Amino acid sequence: MLIVDARLCDATGERRGDLRIEADRIVQVGEGLSPAPGETVVEASGCLLLPGAVDLNFHLSDPGRGRLESMESSAQLALKGGITTLLAAPDTTPAIDNETVVEYLLGKADATRGARILISGEIAKADRLNNLALLFKAGVVALQGKSTLDGNLLRRAFEYGLMADRPVLITAQEAAIAGSGVMHEGAVSARLGLPAIADFAESSEAARVGEIAAALKSRLLIQSVSAARTVAAIESLKSRSGFVSAEVLLTHLLLDEHACEGFNTAARLDPPLRAATDRQALIDAIASGTIDAIASGHRPQDPASKDRAFELAAPGARMADLFLPLAYHYLIETGSLDLPTLVRAISTNPAALLGLDAGALAVGKRADLVLFDPEATMAVSTQSAHAPSLWEGQQLKGAIRSAWVGGEQRL
Repeated sequence: MLIVDARLCDATGERRGDLRIEADRIVQVGEGLSPAPGETVVEASGCLLLPGAVDLNFHLSDPGRGRLESMESSAQLALKGGITTLLAAPDTTPAIDNETVVEYLLGKADATRGARILISGEIAKADRLNNLALLFKAGVVALQGKSTLDGNLLRRAFEYGLMADRPVLITAQEAAIAGSGVMHEGAVSARLGLPAIADFAESSEAARVGEIAAALKSRLLIQSVSAARTVAAIESLKSRSGFVSAEVLLTHLLLDEHACEGFNTAARLDPPLRAATDRQALIDAIASGTIDAIASGHRPQDPASKDRAFELAAPGARMADLFLPLAYHYLIETGSLDLPTLVRAISTNPAALLGLDAGALAVGKRADLVLFDPEATMAVSTQSAHAPSLWEGQQLKGAIRSAWVGGEQRL
């Protein structure tokens, strides 16, 4: 297959050219490439050809809540948002904590026609370490947990990750400080009278977990960074260690605590949306490389889960099918980030963290690609099973035109 006259863009920059795919690989990149006899040609004039996004923070509804999304529909939604590989969190029902669940999920994942699905394994349950060696053997590509785990369990998880040369993904939050909080501790929470979570509940735990990983030289990804304080802690860790990475959710680059005004449960997220200064600090950290990756945090909820008092509403938002259009509309079009920096954060760096041979438009790389039309528009509308989106009814500039996974066109 030959894709011609595209605006090729990856972390190295943007240029006009053509790209050839054979089997599951990129085999040629250049200008004026001629089609071989019988070769399929895709005309891409005016469109951006990008490495597909690698989403490090995706919550499957299947198993457990398959009425909301099946694994197939999750994979299709991801592809519509420019995500060609997703890493599924282990918080399914049952949780991904043993080899039987891993084998079941990977078997279903292999049959999907959307984004490629990889899975992470849960570190521990009921304060007992899961059999991490068996999880790796069964096919998980990362370990995942919360900083509330006992320090010794974290240490052992990092040691297993080191032995398997796999990353450990940790969400940082000090449980006692967070308490029953449901939004950021600040002026808005005070005005609404809602229980709140201080930013240092996150930053203190990020520093603690980061020190353990750095001492052991194990690869750590601090997930869902939301606060400027945490960015400062990560800067300090990175200045002393090459083993700590960080990820932010797209929602936290686009919105702040004011989205919760009027007790808007669509903005009930975990971690909470922070202050405007935090949001800007996160954007600056992506631009500087202090934060390595942007993820969707896709965690859809049904209308009944959101149509409740703010304190009782389920946290999470549908993000997969909106991922690249939202990022382009609100980060690229506004000049907050340039396109190569965005590609680095959604594709190149996440692929490198998982050890995937993807994330770049280069010969020999896996052909996980999206063709994005920056002049098209996409209307945000909710599927009947989903609660309304934070961007319900908006028109976004930019839409996915085609997508390839392992060289196979799936959209």
